[in-house]
Amino acid sequence: MKNLTKPHKQPKTVLAFMVVALICSSSSLVAATDVDPTSVSPNKIVVAKVNGQPILRVQLERRILETTRKAKSSEYLDGDISQINPGSLQQALSEEIAAELFFQGGKKLDIPDAVEKIAEQVVSIKASLTDEQRQEFSDEYIKTYVQRRFYINKYMEANDLINPKVPEEEIKAFYERTKQGYASKTDEFCVRHVLAAIDKDEAVDGKAEARKRIEKARQLLLDGEDFVEVAKKYSQDATSVDTDAVVGCVGPGFMPVEFEKVAFSLKPGVISEIVETKYGFHVLDVVEIRPKGTVPPYRALRSFFEKYLSSELKIKKAPEHVKQIREKAKIEILSPLLAKEGKAKAGAAL
Repeated sequence: MKNLTKPHKQPKTVLAFMVVALICSSSSLVAATDVDPTSVSPNKIVVAKVNGQPILRVQLERRILETTRKAKSSEYLDGDISQINPGSLQQALSEEIAAELFFQGGKKLDIPDAVEKIAEQVVSIKASLTDEQRQEFSDEYIKTYVQRRFYINKYMEANDLINPKVPEEEIKAFYERTKQGYASKTDEFCVRHVLAAIDKDEAVDGKAEARKRIEKARQLLLDGEDFVEVAKKYSQDATSVDTDAVVGCVGPGFMPVEFEKVAFSLKPGVISEIVETKYGFHVLDVVEIRPKGTVPPYRALRSFFEKYLSSELKIKKAPEHVKQIREKAKIEILSPLLAKEGKAKAGAAL
């Protein structure tokens, strides 16, 4: 199937990306267990307060370690964070303030069985930890982590910040503006197939069994059985089975030569003869032949555009939301080193 790339590049600030990525990182178990509590500074001074709730320097240090390790950055990878530059600390503080505001907002929501759901997640996480990790992370640490992750995610869901909904008219308008960029560069065939794979470890017997399988499938199709249902039962191509047996709309060079030769010569709606390729035996049904320059229909691009526009909206919406809730919150920056954050960020998006 044709690979789809981003429709176009729009300028994105690092700041907006970090808001989404790092606040959402609270939902990742790896994010928590990647950070070794013994490698961070024991300095637990309060550097800020958000509506009276303290933020500790150690929280900023852990966030910085998590970020650099995820990015595979050499900075701080050895756990030495004694020389963290003020800019990194200020950025980490901005992110922690946002996370704390989301957490506080989440706790105000009416969430049925929240305590029970958190307890279930704690049990699940404990079960997934290695013996070494169980030694490193106390029960209280895990419970706190799960609780924060739970309420932050619920808050983001409630405020449509995780996968923002894009109005249908906006998706259609975007399609109209960009569809020519997706016009086919060559003639393409849109095809679905049933595949009987050949077991390479049993070349002779495997090939015979595959041949019987595809012959049975083809006969059912010739008898008028539904293609999708036959594919679900007989096809061994897991990818196309998940897409109603559709391989996609592809041009020359994408599929094996034997497959391609039949596909380009087959009339739509006609069940092919059995085709053998290195993958096994196929029966094809060409849905459509698209001449060069054909623009994909809206239905073919809608899902892709919806995901793209939603991700763009998330990058824009999260900082705007943070700006709004920061303006209503009481935020105290207590560390002189981080005072710049208070002046520069108060009432502003992260």
